[in-house]
Amino acid sequence: MSTVKKALVPSVTEMMAWTRKIFNQGIRRPGYSADFWAENWIKEQFETMGLQDVTLDPVPVKKWEAGDAKLKIWRVNESNEVLDIPCFPIPYTKPKNNLEAELCMISNKTSMSGKIAVSELELFKFPVKAIKAYSGVDRYYDPEHEFDNMEQTIPFDYKMSALLDRPMNNGIAGFIGILSGYPWETDEYYVPYDAVEREIPGVYVSRDNGKKILKFIKKGTVRARLSYRAKISEVISHNITGTLKGMSDEWIIIGTHHDGPWNSAVEDASGMALVLAQAKYWSQVPKEQRQFNLMFLMNCAHMAGGRGAIAFAEKYKEFLKKVVVGIHLEHVARDVKSENGKLIPLDDPTVRWWFVSRIIPLEEIVEEAIIKENLERSILLPPDGFPPGRDSPPIDGSFYHLEGIPFVSFLTAPSYLFDTADTLDKIHQESYEPLTQAVIRIINSLEDHTADELRSLVLSKKERKKIRRNIK
Repeated sequence: MSTVKKALVPSVTEMMAWTRKIFNQGIRRPGYSADFWAENWIKEQFETMGLQDVTLDPVPVKKWEAGDAKLKIWRVNESNEVLDIPCFPIPYTKPKNNLEAELCMISNKTSMSGKIAVSELELFKFPVKAIKAYSGVDRYYDPEHEFDNMEQTIPFDYKMSALLDRPMNNGIAGFIGILSGYPWETDEYYVPYDAVEREIPGVYVSRDNGKKILKFIKKGTVRARLSYRAKISEVISHNITGTLKGMSDEWIIIGTHHDGPWNSAVEDASGMALVLAQAKYWSQVPKEQRQFNLMFLMNCAHMAGGRGAIAFAEKYKEFLKKVVVGIHLEHVARDVKSENGKLIPLDDPTVRWWFVSRIIPLEEIVEEAIIKENLERSILLPPDGFPPGRDSPPIDGSFYHLEGIPFVSFLTAPSYLFDTADTLDKIHQESYEPLTQAVIRIINSLEDHTADELRSLVLSKKERKKIRRNIK
């Protein structure tokens, strides 16, 4: 029953047309006009495809707007030489008009009280063989044997939250994050997006502009004047759902989020295209050939603390007990390289992460679908512990795991995910059709399983580790 009716699968041309249309609307942050457009457009698409019970569920979210950022620095002994440094306000930080203070490198050894702290930031890099080993699953698809010689740069610096939260204890007046270890020249980095309001102003500056600041600091006492406007307001965004009835009382959910930090092709116009492709495919399959009821979900506010996913889990708590598997789809990303401060798209996809509940039959189903569709550079990952210390995966659909629901979540983590560099040329469009077909295979292969049965097969970390050891 894992057969795919290929004539019903939307073409890459159609999926790219959806992606392009979404991208061209503009910045899709929660509460922005492009995201409101996306909500209504999704509703229209669901209705046109014949989905039933198409619903917009209102969700209160924090909208963050900022602009007019200015940063001037000068050496105290040479105040006639003033540098104007382009910068980007850090999301959800508190603005202050014309904050003037001394600059200092962030340190535990010297007082930073009343000063603007400066820190160099670097995206985290993983050897892919370490991710593969850490997964504890030993399920991956690497037919070209690339993983042992690959390094993956992911779009986070794990110091960020700690640095921004330090002022509570040490009286820092402001913060400048230099994007020194970024593979391209940028200051437009939309992180953190947890919608936590920080009490100090903060900005990012690019690698090359950061070098100018560091050069000034090395030559003596430096002062800066920092200013930008910002506003946080509560607005109503929406989760959008639509359904197709099948031959069971149980459900499969196929979802993603509709907002993004910028125009954001990969994050997450590409995920929206994957969900639309599933909706269109299954709407053409006769009801008697749909083993389960299907719900298609486009939730809001991923970029505002994941509020849409949280609200969905709260509203549908009883309904979720009937869900056999939740499937979440994000980020059809192209790998890149850096040349002269710019990102150059490559032919290959970014390493694909498949977070899967610790259920052996579900792991087997996902692995088989990946191999049949030749989705190289794929790794199955556990539902917790990656990155280290987490009790749920770093995904918009993590609520499935937290609610005890079997889930499969596809995503990638390219370095440019939260930057304006996430443009249409970063879509690995060659993956659109095989990814769509792999998800269809997964759904068809679940035919003989039930929600209660799969829940009964969930393994603990210790139990899964023991199975892994015995297999070896």
